[in-house]
Amino acid sequence: MISIEDFVEDIVGKAMRGYKISVQELAAKSGASSTSIAELLEGKVDESTITSIAPHLNLDSESLIIAGRKSWYPEPVNVKGLKMYNTKWANMYVNAYLIWDSSKGIAAAFDTGANSEQLIETVRLNDLTLESIYLTHTHTDHIADLARLQSSFPSIRIYVSEKEPIEGANLIGNEHNFSIGNLSVQSHLTWGHSKGGLTYVINGLERPIAIVGDALFAGSMGGGMVSYMDALKTNRQYIFTLPDHTVICPGHGPMSSIGEEKKNNPFYPEFKNN
Repeated sequence: MISIEDFVEDIVGKAMRGYKISVQELAAKSGASSTSIAELLEGKVDESTITSIAPHLNLDSESLIIAGRKSWYPEPVNVKGLKMYNTKWANMYVNAYLIWDSSKGIAAAFDTGANSEQLIETVRLNDLTLESIYLTHTHTDHIADLARLQSSFPSIRIYVSEKEPIEGANLIGNEHNFSIGNLSVQSHLTWGHSKGGLTYVINGLERPIAIVGDALFAGSMGGGMVSYMDALKTNRQYIFTLPDHTVICPGHGPMSSIGEEKKNNPFYPEFKNN
């Protein structure tokens, strides 16, 4: 089982950095002690502290408590034509994905992960034609094995956000439409974690698929290293407007769904009771 990427201390830390609020400032606003907040950031879960601070970070307190209890895990995903590869990079794990149209045998990779050997094996065992690699963003862990994929499939085309160009890649932007065999795909600019982060929404399999990179995780989101507020905004605009049964394929942690994220993601309290 792939571990949940973020726990309560990670979620609270991301929100505090996003809003540029210190432990002392959050204590003054919430009435919780600085000590209890500092301990929470170290992983010591105190539910009364969570309840006190959550509204001041625009986090859903119930979902945050569930994250603290580690009592939720997304439903398993099994969709023909979708495969995840979870590989170790330094002290963490990173995901890559293969999507294919079984009727035509045409496939596309999304990111490379740390090691693309299993992805390459899937392509060959299923006699697929891997035409393209689409990158969600260019942080090193997500493109670490790009050279191997290129050398294994010399005619492959690489696509990346026009805001994060890399040598040899075709540049695409928001709402770029393309196909994988009979599957239709559209890119959306879900930036904030990186300056050109793209989400790829794929239709034509038994469920819609959203390859979100580090825009969203199961029960969390990527850190807003470029712009926390734009990360929240573009996720709301392009990801949370998708149908509830859409599969979420994040850059780290397990796959999830839009419906599950509406119920369990603390960063988006407005969807909790919808």
